[in-house]
Amino acid sequence: MKIVQLEYFIEVVNRNSFTKAAQALHISQPSLTATIKKMEHDLGYQLLKRSTKEMTITEKGIQFYNHAVTLVQQYHQTMERMYDLKLSQTPKIKMSTIESTAYWVSLVIQQHHQKHPDQHYQITETLNPEILAQKLVNFELHLGISNDQIRHEDVVSIPLYEEDYVLLVPEDRFTQQKSISIKGLPLIVPNKPYQVRKHIEDYFTHLEERPNIVMEVERFEAATNFVHQGMGYAVIPRVYYQSRHTQHLSAIKIRPTIKRTIYINYARHRQYGSHVQDLVAACQHYWGTI
Repeated sequence: MKIVQLEYFIEVVNRNSFTKAAQALHISQPSLTATIKKMEHDLGYQLLKRSTKEMTITEKGIQFYNHAVTLVQQYHQTMERMYDLKLSQTPKIKMSTIESTAYWVSLVIQQHHQKHPDQHYQITETLNPEILAQKLVNFELHLGISNDQIRHEDVVSIPLYEEDYVLLVPEDRFTQQKSISIKGLPLIVPNKPYQVRKHIEDYFTHLEERPNIVMEVERFEAATNFVHQGMGYAVIPRVYYQSRHTQHLSAIKIRPTIKRTIYINYARHRQYGSHVQDLVAACQHYWGTI
C-alpha cells in the first residue's frame, strides 16, 4: 500500500465526501472510489459504508484512519529531514525555547551564525518539560531550553542561570518599596499548564496562602499589556523584564523571593555535530557557566 493511497483515504474521511475529496485532490471521483475499493480488497475488510444518502466510517475504518494519519505525518517529517540534508551539508539546528529566553537566545544564535554562516536554524517553543524530553529523545529537536530540570535518563539537563521572579507594576505604584509581599494583590498569571504557574502555586502553598488571581493569560507579553491597562500586577521572570525594556512599568522584588533555574537540554545518546556542540557552549559561555 502506498502513501498516496493513505492520503486519499484520509482526505475522504476528513471531508466526509468522495466528491469533495476528489476535487481537493484534483483527481476524478471514479478514480478515487476505485482506489478506496482496492484498499478495502487488499485489507480484507470494509473501511467505509456508502449509500445514496450518506457515507459513514466503520469501526475498523476508524482504527485504520488513526494509524494512517500517523504514518503520513511520519513520512512527511522524514522527507523534510532528508530534504534538509540535500540542501546543506549542515542540517538546520532545531531548538526549542521559552518566551522569557527569546532575547538572549537570539543574541547567542546571532554570534553562532557569525561563526557558522552556512548554518540554518528552526526555533520553536515547547513549554511542557515532559513533551520537551520526548521530542529530544525522539530526535525531533537538537536542543531545548526549560525552566525546570528535566529528569529523564536519556536527557542531559545543564543549568545555565538562576533568576528570581519580580512583580510588574505601573511605575507610579509602590514607589517607595524595594520589595513587596504579593499576598492579596490582584495577580495576572500564566494558565495552569505552564511551569511558571506551577512555580507561583507552589510558592503560595509553601506560604499556606491562596493567590488572588484576577486574570490568566498565555504569554508574558499579554500579561504586560494588561498591567498597562490597570487590570492587575504580573509575576514575571526578571530576565524577561530586563530584556523587554518595558516603558512606564517597574519591577519590584517579591518578598519572600520566588526563584527558578533555566536549563539547556539535549539527548544523552545522540551523536551531535560540532555546530550543535558549539551552540551549547555558546549558551553556557553567555551565562558564564563555562
